Amino acid sequence: MRERRARRSLLSPALLTASIALVAGVSVGGSYALWNGGAPISETEVRSGTLTATVAVGDTGSPTATSAAFDPAAFDGMLPGETRTQTLTVGNTGTTAFLVAASLDAASSASADVSWTLAPGSCAAPGGVGVPLGATAANVGGPLAGSTFSSYCLSVTLGPDVPADVAGTTVADFTLLLDANQDRP
Repeated sequence: MRERRARRSLLSPALLTASIALVAGVSVGGSYALWNGGAPISETEVRSGTLTATVAVGDTGSPTATSAAFDPAAFDGMLPGETRTQTLTVGNTGTTAFLVAASLDAASSASADVSWTLAPGSCAAPGGVGVPLGATAANVGGPLAGSTFSSYCLSVTLGPDVPADVAGTTVADFTLLLDANQDRP
């Protein structure tokens, strides 16, 4: 009889372990239902998409560039009161429409000698009034739909009352910052 008890005592822990493993397996397997389900949402619209902005100097957009540099020669030798322009093209290679907002770096926006504006459309055919640029971003033009490109005209004006030592210099050290803000109609 002692041998039977020894065998029973070996079988009991094995059965207990198998029972615990089975219960744990059923518990874990059943928990997946917590992540599956649905519920109606009233008076709400849910959309998804991508927002990808690109920029290029000139009338032709870039499908990938996220920064661009103006040629310093475009603003070389400016005279008091003179305005020079450069076209840049912003692309929306994503699927979600966005608004283009523009601002200047802190040093440029604090300049009393130079002013900047940005208008929708190329400089050859501006499509709107230029938005004055400063340290705070301002929306320029309407929304840019997904998979499209749009040109903007940057105007740089040297003030008419600049000191004589500033006249005829190059306005080349400025940073134009562009933001793509999702359009939420």
